[in-house]
Amino acid sequence: MITLFGQTIRKQFLVIMVAMLLLLMAGAAVAYLAEKRLADEYMEERRRMNEKVKAIGLVESSFKHTIFSMRGYIAFQNEEELQQAYNSARKLKEAMRKFKPLASSAEEKKLVAELAEFNGTYANQLVPKAEALVKAGNYEGVRQLSSLGTTDQILSLIQAVEAEKSGLNELIDQRYKQFLERTRALNAAVAGYFVFVFAVTSGAVWLLSRKLGQPLQELTEAAEKLAAGGQVHIRQIKRKDELGVLSAAFVHMTKTIQEREHELTAHNEELMMQQEELERMLAETEQMKDRLLEVDQLKSELVSTVSHELRTPLAGILGFTELMLNRSLNQEKQKKYLTTIHQEAVRLTNLINDFLDLQRMESGAFACSFEKVDPAPLIESIIETISQTTNRHHFQLIDQRSKKWLSGDQERLIQVFTNLLGNAVKFSPQGGQITVYVTNNEKSMLIKIKDEGLGIPAAEIPHVFKKFHRIDNSDRRKIGGTGLGLAVCKEIAEAHGGTITVSSEYGEGSVFSVLLPLWEEKETTVNGERSDEYIDCR
Repeated sequence: MITLFGQTIRKQFLVIMVAMLLLLMAGAAVAYLAEKRLADEYMEERRRMNEKVKAIGLVESSFKHTIFSMRGYIAFQNEEELQQAYNSARKLKEAMRKFKPLASSAEEKKLVAELAEFNGTYANQLVPKAEALVKAGNYEGVRQLSSLGTTDQILSLIQAVEAEKSGLNELIDQRYKQFLERTRALNAAVAGYFVFVFAVTSGAVWLLSRKLGQPLQELTEAAEKLAAGGQVHIRQIKRKDELGVLSAAFVHMTKTIQEREHELTAHNEELMMQQEELERMLAETEQMKDRLLEVDQLKSELVSTVSHELRTPLAGILGFTELMLNRSLNQEKQKKYLTTIHQEAVRLTNLINDFLDLQRMESGAFACSFEKVDPAPLIESIIETISQTTNRHHFQLIDQRSKKWLSGDQERLIQVFTNLLGNAVKFSPQGGQITVYVTNNEKSMLIKIKDEGLGIPAAEIPHVFKKFHRIDNSDRRKIGGTGLGLAVCKEIAEAHGGTITVSSEYGEGSVFSVLLPLWEEKETTVNGERSDEYIDCR
């Protein structure tokens, strides 16, 4: 067995298969020869017994024919019956001659001797006497002859012959049953032998598979662990077959992989750091690119807007200035033209201020000084100023506050509300009601400015606070504007820690809502007196 498992796996399986085949062939050959011998012996014995049965049957029939033919002659005095009696006696003699060498037991030999003796006495003595008495008509002598015990002897012999014949038939059946039993025993032995061969072969295969399975399982688990990136420690299998070669190669490969894994890990970490740096640089580059594109776009929009918006008031100032320089005008017209020049100059100043405020907000240089502010008089002052410029609009301030002060930069808040109220007037060309609502909660104050003007399309609402954004339709094209006012308002509101939103229905007007934090008074004692703390937020 040790020599067997020292061979290659292929040779091990080949040896087991050849050994199993040889054992099966040897068993099959032995079983075939044993069964053939058993069958030959049975057939030979059956042949002899069939010959004996045939011979005893011939003796029986000849004996009976002899007796019955002689009795027929005595009864009917028929010469043919007498002749048949003599022929049957000769046949009986011939049958006894054939049966004699077949007789093997003492009973059979005794039966042969009794039949031979009776046949000689009957054929040579009794038959001739009976024939003479019949021909003489002496039937009394025939009766006396039969009363000498001949009939009893005949019956005894007939019974012995029949018993022999019946015994031979029973013996044939017995021998057949014995043959079947021996055949079954032989088949059981052959089946047991095959089971034994199968069990031995299975044991050898199981032992071989165990010798192969355990090392293969160890190699498989080690390979899976190695593939998962774990550390593998496996012993080399000292065998001379393919598994030994595979184990040695795997152990060598494992050591090589683990030795190089550290180098690869170091290179990978370095590459990851370089990749992160490249990704960071790429992200910065993309941001710079987007910023440059945005700046370029803003620049284009700024140039286009500024060139358009500055040209309009400058054209008015230059035009009216040339008229006053080149023409003699009365005092009333001079005052009218000077008023127009002043308005265009104010418009130009406001436009430039919006640009400067927006630039300061984006650059982070925007500053606001917070103090407590009462928005009501501030809004009333703005309404009074704007109402001087229109006679189509009606203004209303609804004050529903529970707290008076909010925290803010008053100048910046004036800028916000002036812009929102100015837009309410500008985008209500047909006039209408402009209402300002002032309410508050525990932390914030809400100022809503509602108009009945053109309204804003739903698709434009998300964009109204973007820089340079203007709604392009026929209703607004004649109104004009830079698209900076609402952007400045949004920046100022967020700088105050608040928000600005809008809700609108196109053709029905708009509502701008500004939410600002309330003023929080902190009581501090300076020489026993209360003072308010003002915060400068830059």
